[in-house]
This record gives sequence, structure tokens and C-alpha cells, in this order.
Amino acid sequence: MKKPFSLSKHERIKSKKTIDTLFLSGEAFFVFPYKVIYTLHPLDESNKESELRIVISVPKRIHKRANKRNRIKRLSKEVYRLQKNELKMKLTERAISMNIMMIYTSPEEIPYAELQGKMQRILQKLLEIMQKD
Repeated sequence: MKKPFSLSKHERIKSKKTIDTLFLSGEAFFVFPYKVIYTLHPLDESNKESELRIVISVPKRIHKRANKRNRIKRLSKEVYRLQKNELKMKLTERAISMNIMMIYTSPEEIPYAELQGKMQRILQKLLEIMQKD
């Protein structure tokens, strides 16, 4: 039985090829402090690992210290992990797979409570985009 609020290994994008595909053919929008790049495609039966996959990036040129980058990534993953279920259920219903890349662009570290609201807006926008297609 899968845990509903987990962020398993299969739900993370680690492949350079997949990340390159996101940059080349993905569509993007911006919700401060994240630039969100995503791709939608039909769910492949042979590779049915996960219908929703994500990678979160914090550029080194914006945050020089690794401990700050890691903290921002950890907070972002936590906020995403707790709110992703509605989007994941809709993707499963429609047999669609989505890859998402979130790039943190703010030079300041934003508090957890504010990140929750931003992530909610991002996921709502992704839901709207998915339902248009």
C-alpha cells in the first residue's frame, strides 16, 4: 500500500535526458519564487512508474552556500509532498503523465507558510492546464 503523502524515488526526476526534454519541449509559467516547466503526455503502460514526477532546483548562482540551497529544496519538497494528491488523482483519472521542474528564483529564503500558498497556486494552475488539454 502506497503512502498518500510520500515522495518516493519513482516520483523524482533524476535522468539528465528527461531534464533536457523538459527544457527543450516543456511549457513554462512563473509563480514567484518558482519558474515552473512542465510536460504532459499520455501515460505509458510499459513505464507506469508514476504519473507525476518532479525535480526542484535552486541555482548555485543565486544561493552560493550549499546549506541554503539544500534547506530551500527540502522546504519546497515538503510543501509539494503535502499538496500533490489532488493533481495526482486527476492525472490518474485521465491517464496522463506529467513531468515538472521547479526552479527557485528568489535571492531570499521565503518562510514555509508563504511557500505553502505559492505551491497551492502552482498546483491549481497545473490542474487548470491539465484540464484544458
